[in-house]
Amino acid sequence: MKRKFLLSVIFSFLLFNLNAGGFGVSGIAVPGPDFCGGLRLDYAADTIPFVFTADLYFYDEGVKSALGGLEFLAGNINLFKAVNFFYAPEIAAGFDFSENKVIFENAFYLGFNGFCTSRLQLFMQGGWAPQLLFADSEVGLKLLNFPLRAGVRVWAK
Repeated sequence: MKRKFLLSVIFSFLLFNLNAGGFGVSGIAVPGPDFCGGLRLDYAADTIPFVFTADLYFYDEGVKSALGGLEFLAGNINLFKAVNFFYAPEIAAGFDFSENKVIFENAFYLGFNGFCTSRLQLFMQGGWAPQLLFADSEVGLKLLNFPLRAGVRVWAK
């Protein structure tokens, strides 16, 4: 019941705020021994400081994992003209299909964003995203996880 209520609140919010926000797409690279790439789709509203995210990570055989998250844009500091520096903590949860594990992620990102036109925003970010992994009878911790993203966001206004 709580899940249905939460989903209906999020869906209602998105319907009423689509004209005051922007949809983004970015590429993801996670360097390291378990290197993988991916794609992020997101929605940011200029009425609240949150970004709703959906990530897909790929490897040779197909989709490795999927995550859904909520990023809090804690600060967006103007550096010069249209270029800003931002920092944002994020919580996310998902599933690793290749290893059959549930993922909980608590991340902190730093990045730059700027508007090329009044509706087109470019951004890049990197951060630390430690993960708690749950399998059938074990719990794991992945501390070395540093995703890098670069992408564009198109705003409705």
